[in-house]
Amino acid sequence: MSCETNLVVFTSEDLKLCTNNFHRNNLIGLTQFCKLYSGQIKQQGFSIGSQAGDVTVKVWDERSSCITFTNDEFLMVKEEIQFLTHPSIKGHPNLVNLIGYCCEKEVKGIIYDLSPWDTLHNLIPKDNMNWVQRVNVLLQFAQLLEFLHNKEKPYLLLNINASHIMLDWEGKPTLVDYGLISGGIIGEMTPLKKKMPMDTIGFVDPFFAAKGGSYWDTSCDVFSFGVILLGLIAKRNSELENVGKPQLSLDSLVHNWAKNVYRPSFSLVHRSLQEDWGYFAEDSTAITKLGMRCVEFFQVNRPTMKKVVECLQGLLGFRRLEDARPNKREKTCHGN
Repeated sequence: MSCETNLVVFTSEDLKLCTNNFHRNNLIGLTQFCKLYSGQIKQQGFSIGSQAGDVTVKVWDERSSCITFTNDEFLMVKEEIQFLTHPSIKGHPNLVNLIGYCCEKEVKGIIYDLSPWDTLHNLIPKDNMNWVQRVNVLLQFAQLLEFLHNKEKPYLLLNINASHIMLDWEGKPTLVDYGLISGGIIGEMTPLKKKMPMDTIGFVDPFFAAKGGSYWDTSCDVFSFGVILLGLIAKRNSELENVGKPQLSLDSLVHNWAKNVYRPSFSLVHRSLQEDWGYFAEDSTAITKLGMRCVEFFQVNRPTMKKVVECLQGLLGFRRLEDARPNKREKTCHGN
């Protein structure tokens, strides 16, 4: 594989060294196509990356459909590098900065300049992520999607889910999976990508699925964002292991659960988050309503990401944040 970039070319041995031979203790999470590891490159003598040398290493699973469904086993690595190094994209605060890559027969990986805290999927149900942090994650990720959707040729991500979003130790969300991206400099969805299974059950637009996967637009990403929003405020992940069990069926999915319990002017914010500093009752009903609009079945009823950003920026918590004083219990990113 040839890439005209200033990226460092790593060997498979380099990646093994910085991840302790891909040790399970370094495994952060799984995406649709890859495994994510925390790593350290300082001891290898590379004067790159974050100050502490902490990085995130993404390695493609050899059994992944991105390899088995294509004739070019390096296709997704190439496209990700092309996307993230393009001048119109590079430098966005919620897109990863690349350090280098490895493209060998047995190991295909990318090294990010990202000191990882955890994936959003792992953090959603935990108590060490407070209300303000959760709403900040939503606003920043919404701004990223708005940025991508507002290009002359809009980008579509299509496989958005909470496992594909990494948070650093400051709580900043970063997108780390681009496996089904299309639009912009990548171009239209290819026939090969169309054949790849969308392994993001619980986040896939049901209208899109009902059409047999033949129709895409930016509202598909809006739906997925809505699922993330509802999960974050309710501290709830889709219980994917229960999908298919007769007694639980699809009610285990966040958006189906929300539609079953939601009533007008009702809040789905978890009770524990209502005790946090920066929480306002007015915001809880507004953000719940926003989430429910995003997961409407018919795409025409969903807001654009521009409208989503405007709604989030209008929350009372953001408008009063500068004048607010801590008067409720606080949590930190580093809490247990």
